[in-house]
Amino acid sequence: MLNPFSGSIRSPHPSTATASSVSVRSGHMPQLDSLRTIAVMLVVIYHWFPTGVGINRLPNGSMGVMIFFVISGFLITRILLDNRNRISLGKATVAGTYRNFFIRRVLRIFPLYYLILTGVWLLIPQHSDINEHPLYYYLYGYNILLHQTGNWSDVLSPFWTLGVEEQLYLVWPWIVLLTPRSAFRWVIGGMIVLGVLFRAYGYARGDIDGLLTPASADAFGLGALWAYVLVDQPAAEDTVRKRLGLIAGLAFAAFVGIQFLPDDHLITVLFQRLVLSILALFVVSHASAGIGGPIGQVLNNRILLYIGRISYGIYVFHMLVPGHIVPILFRISSRLGVSLTLGYWSHRLFSLAVLIAIASASWYAFEKPINDLKRYFSYR
Repeated sequence: MLNPFSGSIRSPHPSTATASSVSVRSGHMPQLDSLRTIAVMLVVIYHWFPTGVGINRLPNGSMGVMIFFVISGFLITRILLDNRNRISLGKATVAGTYRNFFIRRVLRIFPLYYLILTGVWLLIPQHSDINEHPLYYYLYGYNILLHQTGNWSDVLSPFWTLGVEEQLYLVWPWIVLLTPRSAFRWVIGGMIVLGVLFRAYGYARGDIDGLLTPASADAFGLGALWAYVLVDQPAAEDTVRKRLGLIAGLAFAAFVGIQFLPDDHLITVLFQRLVLSILALFVVSHASAGIGGPIGQVLNNRILLYIGRISYGIYVFHMLVPGHIVPILFRISSRLGVSLTLGYWSHRLFSLAVLIAIASASWYAFEKPINDLKRYFSYR
């Protein structure tokens, strides 16, 4: 499997933008779930189809992961900024806020993550480096290991992004909660610059993958920028959104131009993630308020909203389904006297159906019951 960055991962849903805006005020932004659906499907396409041809001619892996990172940077920073303001009013403490933040992240991410790791280690260790380096996986340092080995054939290779996010969760809350309000905009600017400079540093050392956490700092920083606008500069929201439209237009033109450059070109390595993150920020900034019109109707589609809700399960299972789980289903059906013969596209469609079914079962039977425990660690 190739590196997705090489060349360069509730309440009833409304059916109108107006309903979406109501959900925003209550803390839930439904259309972001649809963006998660788009992101995870881009990652699935990247890993399930030949790279560089046909449906995979674009850098779908990079596109999907940058959307995830920008959304993550936006949502976690928005939560932290809200709580920073509560701390300044004496309604919360830094230690208590960080404790609740981290426990809530643990409840959402850890259980399924460790379930999959252990399953791969026990059942198919030959398809991963986990047998030789288990601590890298279990301590959320897999991105560091992959940076060293470059083994993209590892069935757990997409988990490098989870390592990046978890490492960010260890540090970013302290930065947000302890930085003076007047200085936070400079922190955001520093994050964006850091991402580009760190990739330049990596390029100078022959690294074009950018798997270490600082190499993705600009995506998280751009997400944090929108959180800063909504929480600390709400009067500037419309103005900033309009300016983002112009910047996104320039970013799109730059993205098109980058596609004509080699994967290992300096400009590609340095700026492809940045322009993709800007485009993701533009969409997130509109979806956070609820997009209307035909696009809003698409983003409010119940199927997209549902798949976005189970997107974490889809992400962690998607490398296991076509090559490991589907063959098991074929063997079971054969023993039952049912012979299944699938072509190239029908195999992908069947695998997608199986993937959604497994992710759904995981959500309702495993993830959601654990996730519901968050109510015991409320910020308020």
